[in-house]
Amino acid sequence: MLKNKKVIFLIVPIIIISIFVLVKVYRSINNNNSMTLTGVNIHSLGMKDSEIKKITGAGLKIVRIDLFWSSVEYKKGTYDFSKYDKFVNDMEKNNVKILFVLDYENKFYDDGLSPHTDEGRKAFTNFAKAAVERYRGKSIMWEIWNEPNGGFWHPKANWEDYFNLAMDAIKAIKSVDKDAFIAAPAASEVQYNFFDYLGSKGLFKYIDAVSVHPYRKSNPETVIEDYKNLKNLIENYPHNRNIKIFSGEWGYSTSWEGMSETKQAQYCIRQYLSNTISGVNTSIWYDWINDGNDKNNPEHNFGVMYSDSTPKPTYYAIKTMNETLKGYDYIKRVDTASKNDYVLMFRKGSKIAYAVWTTSSESHDINISVENNNVQIIDLIGGIRRDKASDKKYSINLDGSVKYILTY
Repeated sequence: MLKNKKVIFLIVPIIIISIFVLVKVYRSINNNNSMTLTGVNIHSLGMKDSEIKKITGAGLKIVRIDLFWSSVEYKKGTYDFSKYDKFVNDMEKNNVKILFVLDYENKFYDDGLSPHTDEGRKAFTNFAKAAVERYRGKSIMWEIWNEPNGGFWHPKANWEDYFNLAMDAIKAIKSVDKDAFIAAPAASEVQYNFFDYLGSKGLFKYIDAVSVHPYRKSNPETVIEDYKNLKNLIENYPHNRNIKIFSGEWGYSTSWEGMSETKQAQYCIRQYLSNTISGVNTSIWYDWINDGNDKNNPEHNFGVMYSDSTPKPTYYAIKTMNETLKGYDYIKRVDTASKNDYVLMFRKGSKIAYAVWTTSSESHDINISVENNNVQIIDLIGGIRRDKASDKKYSINLDGSVKYILTY
């Protein structure tokens, strides 16, 4: 009997520690106590200072851009980063983080196809190592390739080849900067079997963020279930205890059927906030600027800016969100009578703010508890009005546009 008690005394602490570790790991993946870091994908290295000021003026803190292997090693065996040096310095001067995507083929190796031989992988990892060594100490994160499970791995997607390249690149990067922040695989959509493969091969142990491009034509809130499933998948495999999920590229083109400029602005903010709900603390919109003027070409119409660099409604919506919620921590989604209604609570010190909207096709009123009866309402693109609550209950009309409720 005494032996059994000793066994119990030994087992109980082990169980308690195991539960604590599991909860801690779950929380590390589901870190949802802060507003998501908002950013934007860009394509130009030669941005004018006035353009960078528009990025920072909207409260965007990070830009994602390709660091093309072929543009650095255009002479075999030598590297020229001069095109990127000024860009890095300009972003640093404006306190903008960079997510550099190390990507794409080089004509000198593997017949111009994605790296799949020892020679090709070695050449790519030498390039990656040189890039990280050059910019070590800068406010830069690194991403290995772009959508290797989609159309950007040539001649066609090959998960094993990508995994082998990613592992070699990680080792090379860490050899020159052990603190380098590495994201992968920048997956095209939430392709579970691709993530399952990478998890089974052990990739999650060696990266700091699982990056995904959760494009869809449905409303942004549908991503919440995808993130939940992805987090559960990551937990099933050995992983970095502090691993994050990045929404590295995702947008809505106004050339898509039913997607107006107003709806793009609505969906952009609801995308950022859906990521916040899900604990995805880095959200990078695609795209900064329209790539052209063809209204029927999807690639020409993802931008928050028109092709002449004037702002679209989406720009003002981003600016409004970031200014309104600056310094606030996300607390929770408040329970409502309808699952289609979204009431998000944020706190900054003793102040409470709400972001509210609905996915319902019908607008309707709901009552929200507020701190006092002096209420300020800010609409999607920054319009402000003051109103009065009754007995600390405020009735507001919900529709597809995010509105913010503050008290004063």
